[in-house]
Amino acid sequence: MSKRVALRLYSVRGGERRVEVDVERVVCAGFSGRNQEAVRKHIEELRELGVPTPDKTPTYYLVAPYLLFTDEERGIYEVKGEETSAEVEFATILGEKTYITVGSDHTDRWLEKVSIERAKHTCPKIISSAVWDYEEVKDHWDSISLRCFVKESSGWRVYQDGSLAQLLPLDTLIREFNIGRGSVLFSGTIPTVGGKIIYGREYRLELDDQVLGRKITLTYTVSPIWP
Repeated sequence: MSKRVALRLYSVRGGERRVEVDVERVVCAGFSGRNQEAVRKHIEELRELGVPTPDKTPTYYLVAPYLLFTDEERGIYEVKGEETSAEVEFATILGEKTYITVGSDHTDRWLEKVSIERAKHTCPKIISSAVWDYEEVKDHWDSISLRCFVKESSGWRVYQDGSLAQLLPLDTLIREFNIGRGSVLFSGTIPTVGGKIIYGREYRLELDDQVLGRKITLTYTVSPIWP
């Protein structure tokens, strides 16, 4: 069943326009780092730890459209347990145009040890309702930054910090996964700062385009329904 998503398109020329897209397919890319040799080495490390991994990279996981939310729909999301975390990614919405925003492929890390695919299905997939036209950013794509902050008692802590240059280009992912209109694509994520996973409750994500001097921010909270 498809889900209609309401978005706010911001143009570099100024102004805001409301657009809607009927989403029929949500695709979460995985192991989509641009350095695929490093990705394969990471996969071997995971296999030695007993974590299930794909035979081919990049790979993708399909999730139901009802798991997709924008920050206009809600700000607090129930999750199954304590061991979940954000994954900052660029999200692509293919409608009348190709729209770009920031999103979180929030994932159950405990269940991920059993099945990555099942872990993807137990958590919401969250995007900002603010979007840009891909045509306005594709010529400086690699310079755009991705960041994730986690809220701690002392304030916001940088959890992930990188750029789109660390991930496979959008056109490559669209071609690899045969993605068309009516789809939302989560790009896959960048490494955490220090290589450590943090199970937080409140997150702030950013897609920062310093070339055009604009930024999309997404903030949300998770609430475990049992410890």
